[in-house]
Amino acid sequence: MADEQPKNDEPSRDSSVTLSPPHRVTLSSPRRVARLARKELTEILRDRRTIVTLVAMPILLYPLLSVAFLQFAWMGKADAPGGTVYVCGFADAVQHAVFMDRVNRGEIALKRRNKEGAETPTLDARIMTEPELNENLRAGKIDLIVRVPGAEQLLDEGNDGPHLNLKGKSWRFECEIAYLTGSPGGLGALSVVDRLLSAANEVDLNRRLDVAGAPPVVLLQPTRTAIKAQEGDTFASLSSLVPLILILMTITGAVYPAIDLTAGERERGTLEMLVAAPVPRFALLTAKYIAVVTVAVLTAVVNLVSMVITLQVSGVAKQFLGDTGLTPLLIVQMFGLLLLFAAFFSAVLLSLTSFARSFKEAQAYLIPLMLGSLGPGVLAMMPGLKLDREHLELAVLPLVNIVLLARDLFGGGSLDPLLAAVVVTTTLLYALAALALAARVFGAESVLYSEQSGWSDLLRRPSETSATPTIASALWCLALAVPIHFLVQGLFQPKAEDISPQTAGPIATRLMLVAIMLSIALFAGLPALAAYLGRVRPLSGFGLAVPRLAAIVAGLVLGVSIWPLVLRFLEQGLSVEGRHEQIVSAMRQASESAGLPLMLATMIVAAISEELFFRGYLFSALRARTGAVVTIGVSAVLFGLTHVFHAGALGLDRLAPATLLGVVLGTVCWISGSIWPGMLLHVCHNAMLVLLLQTELSRQNEVPTAWVAAGIAGTLVGAAVLWLAGRKVSSSQNLQAQP
Repeated sequence: MADEQPKNDEPSRDSSVTLSPPHRVTLSSPRRVARLARKELTEILRDRRTIVTLVAMPILLYPLLSVAFLQFAWMGKADAPGGTVYVCGFADAVQHAVFMDRVNRGEIALKRRNKEGAETPTLDARIMTEPELNENLRAGKIDLIVRVPGAEQLLDEGNDGPHLNLKGKSWRFECEIAYLTGSPGGLGALSVVDRLLSAANEVDLNRRLDVAGAPPVVLLQPTRTAIKAQEGDTFASLSSLVPLILILMTITGAVYPAIDLTAGERERGTLEMLVAAPVPRFALLTAKYIAVVTVAVLTAVVNLVSMVITLQVSGVAKQFLGDTGLTPLLIVQMFGLLLLFAAFFSAVLLSLTSFARSFKEAQAYLIPLMLGSLGPGVLAMMPGLKLDREHLELAVLPLVNIVLLARDLFGGGSLDPLLAAVVVTTTLLYALAALALAARVFGAESVLYSEQSGWSDLLRRPSETSATPTIASALWCLALAVPIHFLVQGLFQPKAEDISPQTAGPIATRLMLVAIMLSIALFAGLPALAAYLGRVRPLSGFGLAVPRLAAIVAGLVLGVSIWPLVLRFLEQGLSVEGRHEQIVSAMRQASESAGLPLMLATMIVAAISEELFFRGYLFSALRARTGAVVTIGVSAVLFGLTHVFHAGALGLDRLAPATLLGVVLGTVCWISGSIWPGMLLHVCHNAMLVLLLQTELSRQNEVPTAWVAAGIAGTLVGAAVLWLAGRKVSSSQNLQAQP
């Protein structure tokens, strides 16, 4: 009968559900993931330990830290056996005499009140020239620069030399006090001077009001001038502590949820039931990740708000950050960095805690991680350590790069847009790679059945071959390739003073050979190694299937037609005046220095290697699990981001055109079902750009309209041929699918 089925066939859970092909893993809907994340987040926020970490600690921490900062600044220098000594620098003896007279009066007034008299630090003075003042301030030899303009009016010449004469009237001077922002000695000395001058002025004013005919006095009204700390200053600014504390508190907020949602569930015996539910494991992990990130971000927000309120109420914001203090833009930038770091560290925590079989074991894993996080954070506070192009390795070093970027933002220094983009992009890649690792560990049977798992399990080859690679494998390849590519480029990038007409040829040749080796090793070698470890079949894993002839023709036509549109896009899209001419001129000089064959080989090898990874390995991993929009869009964005990381020149202007080219290449690959048409397109496109440098057309300020029109016509023809090839492929697949 038609209703009968073989007994060994597994019945369908729901007759309305259409099963996906065996090779295709369907991702869960965003609505389902959102419900799971809400459930996990609700359970976490009900725990009082989370509330203590989220609310109580920030409220208590930052007021205590502000007091500790002031005490540290107050007790920061103990140069004399009898107590703390702060050194003030003066440009002449008259200003020194007027200032010290008021300081001594203030000290006497404080002693009479029996308030802090014996414990008040001592103010010492040094007289030097104006250039020496700034030099010694930055060297840490003096704590303040004190100027009293107009004090020379009190100087009289007597028989025994110059002396101060008030000339029968009271005087009022502006007392200019300069200090380095965040300097412990400067902040401590500033606090002492404020108290002493206020006490002296108050006592003298009260005496003149109470006693008729009181002797004249000198009143000093202090005004502060904050001098920004620079690279090479010999102290670790207190302001650099604030980003580190914010980051450490963000880590603290994510630790407990990460442990409870992985090792905690495994210890309670609920993880097996959760995984057995009819929900994809990746959806479960994504929901847990969203919950951990949310708690970490909430912790960051509470910490940031508490820090802002504390700095403003305590009045030390300008002392730490200069005259501008805390601006809304700075707060937004700091929140963005904390959000980025929360996404990264939450993925790292989930990957580690997924190994643990119990809550205590997870805590044992995380203790070294927490201690290891302190080292890079403290390292980033070292004077002279700066995020610049001379230290490119710092831009890709996890945690250090974020702390340095946050420190530079807090210090008000100038930021390199390229390095900031490198920090953000590499941190996101590390987060994706860590999340991919967590997904692999989370789905391992050793985790589900309480077996001991180890790091060797991650490198163990599967017993059966696979048609497509995993997304985790592709993300790990990209997370390794991008920072290595950036660092090696920076190591071989010559300095401007080393470039001359005699050395231009060898330098260009060396850079192109390095580029060829990097392209082969990182975008072809790494995926090949990952495919070997994962037993991925090369034909399907890299999209090496033979396409139809029409698709090959479409790739060739598009490759020779699309370059005028790319050049016109660069002309219209670059906001920096003359930037297009700079790019073309730099490429022409490199071609002339190293020779046309080597330049052509470099561009062709780069095109082939990039296609093997982005439209091969990565594209196959995404295509097996997502639809056309996500596959093409994600691969195109990642393709565009990799073209930003050029250590020798600002590459941000290459993001948009490279991403659009990635969209075109991804569309060709999706429709044709093969990597070869897109690879031909990419090779022809790069070759056409190199050959264009040898013509007079490259010396013109804009691409001729006729060439643009021809490019549009050729692109339309190529798109039409590709569409026909895609229809034939779909028709043949439908015929094969029919019984």
